[in-house]
Amino acid sequence: MERSSRIAGVIAAVGILVACLFGNIDFHAFNLNYYESEYTKLHTAENIGMSNEALFEATDALLSYIKGNREDISCVQEVHGVEREVFDERETAHMVDVRMLYQNARVVCFLLTGMGIAAFLFIFAVYKKKQISLDTALVSIKDGFRQVTLAFVIVVSFLVVYALIDFNRFWTVFHQIFFSNDLWLLDPRVSIMINMFPEEFFFGMVMRIVAGFVICYAAIALLFYYGIQKHLKKSNLIEKDD
Repeated sequence: MERSSRIAGVIAAVGILVACLFGNIDFHAFNLNYYESEYTKLHTAENIGMSNEALFEATDALLSYIKGNREDISCVQEVHGVEREVFDERETAHMVDVRMLYQNARVVCFLLTGMGIAAFLFIFAVYKKKQISLDTALVSIKDGFRQVTLAFVIVVSFLVVYALIDFNRFWTVFHQIFFSNDLWLLDPRVSIMINMFPEEFFFGMVMRIVAGFVICYAAIALLFYYGIQKHLKKSNLIEKDD
């Protein structure tokens, strides 16, 4: 049972990590203040030939569609003085894939977070049944966070360094992994969407997601780790590290 509780400790930590990651993706990807700030900095409306109001209506159409709040991204606005559909067929088809990716990621997040909660409850249940001691239960959680945090630091460090060195390549690989077609390759000469969201836009968003994710997970992990460590020291039952 002790082995099972240690596995549950890892699963619990993974659940919290995934919740922190998706929570930050959800917050920053739909944070309209960020869009407004980037549009102003990059002179997006002026470069596309739209008014700021029209640009935000098009943005709202995209974000609402991704979240499942509308059936399509159809949005007629004035562009360079001519009323037209903002997004063409290729952009529309790509957004079908983006929406599916987001919705699938959301389901996976809920499943893994649910498994994490179940893992915590499992550890608590076996402790209440006196199949493991309180100290063993706490050590299982502490070790789970330690192992997951180590993997987390290695993976995130690699991805951040990769993105900082060559964000274009990083972003290309991301799309190649998560999309099975090349619809994401949009021509800036004709695509309004790619001009709304150039590389600089996504670089800033990705960095904000990573920063928020690291802060969120680190705060929770440290709270658990040092809280448990403090309890074990008081009980004089700390397991010696290797």
